[in-house]
Amino acid sequence: MATLEHLISYPVQRRYRAPLLLIHGAWHGAWCWEAAREDLAARGFEAHAISVRGHGGNPAPPGHWRSTILDYAREVRGAIAALGSQPIVVGHSAGGYVAQLLITGVVGPRPPLAGAVLLCSSPTNIGAYFLDRGLRGAPMVNLPALLRREPAAVRQALFRPDIPDAELERHRARMVAEPPLVTLSSMLLRPRPAACRLPVLVIAAERDAIFDLDVQRETARAYNAPLVVAPGAAHDLMLDPAWPIAAEAIERFARETSGALLPI
Repeated sequence: MATLEHLISYPVQRRYRAPLLLIHGAWHGAWCWEAAREDLAARGFEAHAISVRGHGGNPAPPGHWRSTILDYAREVRGAIAALGSQPIVVGHSAGGYVAQLLITGVVGPRPPLAGAVLLCSSPTNIGAYFLDRGLRGAPMVNLPALLRREPAAVRQALFRPDIPDAELERHRARMVAEPPLVTLSSMLLRPRPAACRLPVLVIAAERDAIFDLDVQRETARAYNAPLVVAPGAAHDLMLDPAWPIAAEAIERFARETSGALLPI
């Protein structure tokens, strides 16, 4: 397996036993966790962020167009093993879907983890979710424009309307297209929440234009997990002004699941 981009922020004084492994979603890379990673380190976490193949600082491998969600899951599994400890995985959007496939044993033996945080995550049945939204005439993002990463579509789907143009462009310029089989394989493979044996936390963005609050509630129920909602936040919560709400929830979860090294 090729070496993946792996960025680490170390705390001045470590306060939590379990390191965090941050998994990005579609079109993104480890870069999307830059500010969040530093914030989590300041809170006492050893925070790791990886980019899967063809994302962030990783060049697209030969035949990348044939890559599937299984390839991403294998790479995340490898990153978990390389840590040599039981991390808490924090999966955003499609990264949350990869985390669900791993923690429910759909793609092989469940890796050793202290817990999982699903951050604005893809639901357990992505195809049914979008089909239902279409049938109900619910508001939807302009997917063709988003796939072309047009600025207006990226703003609508991922960020608050008032994000400064320069900041939007800085993020948008680092986004990459997904191989078509990644989307198709995500539709075919489904997590099995009943098989999960880990503590799970679901964090939702109140104004998520991709995976709305209703489906985040359903995900929390499926995993018998607490739900934390970041008021006013958009889908890219790690890049949103409401990120501290998510970070505080991750801290509480870490104390409850893996324990703190120092009194909080």
